[in-house]
Amino acid sequence: MPFHFLHAGATDVGLQRTHNEDAILLEPERGVFVICDGMGGHASGAVASQLAVTTIGDSLGAGDVEVGPDAPEPLVLAILAANQAVYSRSQSDPQCHGMGTTVVGLRFADDRVHVCHIGDSRIYLLRGGELLQITRDHSLINLYADHPDLVGKLGPAHSNIIVRAVGLHEFVEVDHKVITVEDGDLYLLCSDGLIDMTEDWMVREMLTAGETVDETVATLIRAANSNGGADNVSVILVRAESQSAPAGQ
Repeated sequence: MPFHFLHAGATDVGLQRTHNEDAILLEPERGVFVICDGMGGHASGAVASQLAVTTIGDSLGAGDVEVGPDAPEPLVLAILAANQAVYSRSQSDPQCHGMGTTVVGLRFADDRVHVCHIGDSRIYLLRGGELLQITRDHSLINLYADHPDLVGKLGPAHSNIIVRAVGLHEFVEVDHKVITVEDGDLYLLCSDGLIDMTEDWMVREMLTAGETVDETVATLIRAANSNGGADNVSVILVRAESQSAPAGQ
């Protein structure tokens, strides 16, 4: 790879929940980073998110990834496998009926990064001092914005209502885009436990404070909890540095 990647990640139960329904996957040797935020109630939400990250990791580690310009993106296939696993479990286990999970993931390959997501967990990119949200929430609010003829027909558009998730249906569409990586890029993956407790300008301030990626992850989680900690909060940071740049945390 023309870049090496400094990374850190953590998940925290927050201040108001007794269970952590988030799960994270850190596989720097494959350039893969994933956050899942489970839903469906205490036990089943945790089952969904953990089953999803385990399936994604196993799928990517199977060793039979097809390569070539027309080959499907491995992370997309892994997320689709996770959808099948979570859906099947929800159908076979009455205690897990209706469970699901969001997913956001990155897979770095040479000078490109594959950005994949389902749901309302997010990925941001800090580049040149500007913080950009590079995923778009699969929320009822955005669905109504895209299809004004549907406004009100699916209920009030509260910010926490999502219209797409892993495991809710037998088939699901994965949003996938490819971005060219630049030296100094800082990628933030997060669950809505961070988003709902902070503003984008606050996140940008913390990302540009000059701390290491490990320190910044801890700072972001601490900020979410300081502002109420109403949900589980999960954060992964990945900084791209050119191979010629000195490595360091």
